Amino acid sequence: MAICKNCGVDLGEGNEMCPLCQPSDIRNGRAISAADLFRLSRIQNTRHLYEITMLLLVSGVIITLAIDAVFGRGMSWSLLTTSSIGYLIVFISALYLLRRRPYLVITAATAATLVFLWLTDLLTGHSGWFRNLACPLTVAAALLTGAVLFLNSLSRYKGLNLLASILVALAIFFMIMECLIDRILTGSFNPQWSVVTAASLIIIAMFFIFIHYRLKRGRSLGRLFHV
Repeated sequence: MAICKNCGVDLGEGNEMCPLCQPSDIRNGRAISAADLFRLSRIQNTRHLYEITMLLLVSGVIITLAIDAVFGRGMSWSLLTTSSIGYLIVFISALYLLRRRPYLVITAATAATLVFLWLTDLLTGHSGWFRNLACPLTVAAALLTGAVLFLNSLSRYKGLNLLASILVALAIFFMIMECLIDRILTGSFNPQWSVVTAASLIIIAMFFIFIHYRLKRGRSLGRLFHV
């Protein structure tokens, strides 16, 4: 029975090197610890889930087109369904393939959303809601999301300040939404509900920032609230 000279573990039959002492190479599929095994298992499960999801979505596209071609004798309602499934394919692929590059995820997701909304507007009669409402809101959401990620990357201590930046971004987004809707309906901007919503969100955001920097300085919240 062969024993490792470093750790005293039984090498087992056919092993010349100790599986615990040799260098690990996760990329090549070798793992030497429970943490490495768990990491490999999580990566493999994610990849398998992505592959199964893509297979189901592509199958949905093929089945939808086949049903419309056979029973509808052409391509009518299947175009809208196919574009919806195609959007899901691109969106999920961007989240999976570009998960380590958040700005590229935002760019790809925004482009896919714009194309999907444009196709939806085109297939439903081209009433113009894409240009006047959907496109500006999508671009605004993408820019605000990028701004939140950028501000979060500048912060050394991440916590409630991230929630505060998200609330401020939502406040701005609601203001933009009401502005676009008012211009479509009345031709002018008359702020009403968005001002109340934005003010409430900003007040909560300021409260989060206050608590964040109190905790950052090591001060107890119990003394602050006398509990």
